[in-house]
Amino acid sequence: MKTIFSKTVYIIMLVICTKAYCQSNKTETNLDALFQDLQHSKSFNGNVLIAQKGKITYEKAFGLADTSKTHQLTKEYRFHIGSIAKEFNAVGILMLKEQGKLNLDDAVSKFLPELPSWANKIKIIHLLQYTSGLPQIKWNEVNQDSDNMTFLKNTVSLDFEPGTKYDYNNNNVFLQRRIIEKITNMSFNSFVIKKMLLPMGIKNAIVDPDEKEKQFAKSFNNKGKQDVLKYNISGWTALNLSDFYKWSEAVNSFKMITPASTQQLFIPFAAECQTGLGEGSLANGKVTSHRHDGAAFNYQALLVSNPDFTIILMTNSKQNNLDEISGSIESILRENH
Repeated sequence: MKTIFSKTVYIIMLVICTKAYCQSNKTETNLDALFQDLQHSKSFNGNVLIAQKGKITYEKAFGLADTSKTHQLTKEYRFHIGSIAKEFNAVGILMLKEQGKLNLDDAVSKFLPELPSWANKIKIIHLLQYTSGLPQIKWNEVNQDSDNMTFLKNTVSLDFEPGTKYDYNNNNVFLQRRIIEKITNMSFNSFVIKKMLLPMGIKNAIVDPDEKEKQFAKSFNNKGKQDVLKYNISGWTALNLSDFYKWSEAVNSFKMITPASTQQLFIPFAAECQTGLGEGSLANGKVTSHRHDGAAFNYQALLVSNPDFTIILMTNSKQNNLDEISGSIESILRENH
């Protein structure tokens, strides 16, 4: 009787494992077909990572690393992730808050007294929610941080009263980074590496990489022209797939800041407005969704994460279709679940 029972259990387990393997194999086959079609139609040149229930199940590179046509992308290549890099200053601000070094209701002037009197009106929470009223950066005139700080020092008035309107504006990001520098007495780039990335086990990330950096994807347009890399303001972290996923998981598991602080970074000024972490939500002490997209030059990146799966897409030849690709991936995952 015991032998019959053991054999029955073994057969059931074998059937379950075989079914799971077949589903996994079918999912990978369908994903490969999707990305091969996208690459063939020149609709995607980049890297992709998919994790399910906290385990990486798909991680591949497709296409070229630059315009030489001799360097193929690999999973180790780092990409400029555009606005997603703003998560580092947002999380950094909340880290300092938890350390008692600032409050979100503090005026910007408390840390940057060299700015005009309007800095008395702007609170740190306004910077995080893009409601400061600061003017847009003059990209055609600003070539480095000092240029932009000079521009702000010469700014007479704000575009609107802080906290009354939303304007997705990189000057909010710029001042967050300067506040972090003033409090820590470190450059923002060093703060990101030493206080955020390395403690999370993220060892391959680079901040403001130049064109000579190895295993850093170079962006190019549809005509095959490579972009000239330039940082008008500093502080842009580039990641490879595995380190990007580590960062996402660190956010989801509250390794850097508490659930309450994470919730704070998900609170928008109004519906459809971006926050320090893009957009997302918490329920019962867990991150139930986190979505953030970014673009710079011909780079584009997308992070979609929830308790069931995480999708990371990075391209160095922007086609403005990452949302559609992510949707196709989700359909494949659901079909083979």
